[in-house]
Amino acid sequence: MYILVISPVLLTMKNENLPLLIEKYINGTASPQEREQLLDWYRSQQPEQVEWPAATETEETETYNRMLSGIDQQIDQQIDRTYKAPVPQTKWYYMAAAAAVFLVGSLAVYFYNDQPAAAPMPALSFKNEVKPGGNKAILTLADGSEVVLDGATKESFAHQQEVNIARVGEGQLSFDRQSDTQIPASTAVKYNVISTPKGGQYRVVLPDGTKVWLNAVSSIRFPSYFSAGERKVEISGEVYFEVTKNKTMPFRVISGDQALEVLGTKFNVNAYANEGQISTTLAEGSVRLKRSSSAASSILKPGEQSQLKTGKSKLAPKIVTADLEEVLAWKNETFIFNDTPITEVMQQIERWYDVELVYSGHKPDLLFTGIIPRNSNLSTFLKVLEGTGGLKFGIDHQKVIIQSIR
Repeated sequence: MYILVISPVLLTMKNENLPLLIEKYINGTASPQEREQLLDWYRSQQPEQVEWPAATETEETETYNRMLSGIDQQIDQQIDRTYKAPVPQTKWYYMAAAAAVFLVGSLAVYFYNDQPAAAPMPALSFKNEVKPGGNKAILTLADGSEVVLDGATKESFAHQQEVNIARVGEGQLSFDRQSDTQIPASTAVKYNVISTPKGGQYRVVLPDGTKVWLNAVSSIRFPSYFSAGERKVEISGEVYFEVTKNKTMPFRVISGDQALEVLGTKFNVNAYANEGQISTTLAEGSVRLKRSSSAASSILKPGEQSQLKTGKSKLAPKIVTADLEEVLAWKNETFIFNDTPITEVMQQIERWYDVELVYSGHKPDLLFTGIIPRNSNLSTFLKVLEGTGGLKFGIDHQKVIIQSIR
């Protein structure tokens, strides 16, 4: 049985008719109206499974071959219609809408390249499986003691300055301050740190009710309670916030060279040290941000992204339009890539699957477009990338060997 996951739009079309429509599209027998209906369904990017049974293994093979043949025809037609000049030698381009299909739970993405194939490379293999990451983190309390959060109980397991610390759900920690308690102004504030390792993610509710999502290899430092006039946290890695509104207490986020201020909003900050920039994407509300060493600031609007170069750069942040679905995919348990350099895709694999990347030969200069569930095993993810035709992978314990075949 083939399982395809394509992106449907909310149409009157019944789900049971989709396999027939897909089959007609592949075979070239779909009417113009049916083709447009299927393409509209694909463009909406709301994953849904569609199944059709194959009676025998031979029938499965025939269906698979017909599908590939149909996609190849789409690619050839698109090239003839669109590209008059040569395609750049070092880039691969996503060419056909019909190519955005999951095969056996994975996305098959097809590219076109006009350069000849290189000589055959030594065969690589998947010697073992690597499971995806999950809910795990470490809480470091002010006294230096550590709590492994993936093993914490649901009941309160710590108490700090009139604040109860408890796991309130799978992968979620809460700092619940008792509203009827008063903490003397002279009391020194205690700070906590929650950090996720490779292959980890976690959520936390701060003492003011602000919700925080931590991606892999990320951290947040915050006080056990917020004193009057300010709510300030420090982060590294990638963190998503849903800030509780409080006009009298602005919420500040410090991430490396960047300082960000909000009153109440939803935003994502990507501040991995090895990525060369801090990307702040606003989903809702408004934020003001600036370089820590500069008085100049920028205001973000919903749907915009600030890109602040790190290191010795003194440039103001660049403001661009963001793809919110792609930026927030990690929070929604999905990988979404739109013409993403394969090296950046591999960085996400490295963090989420807790693996070491080993490039055999030169690093490939390819772009990838696709949608892959974050709960996929590593071999499934790599087989999707191999489907582009330009890469081969091997797994050896916690190492991933990447080999370019172009």
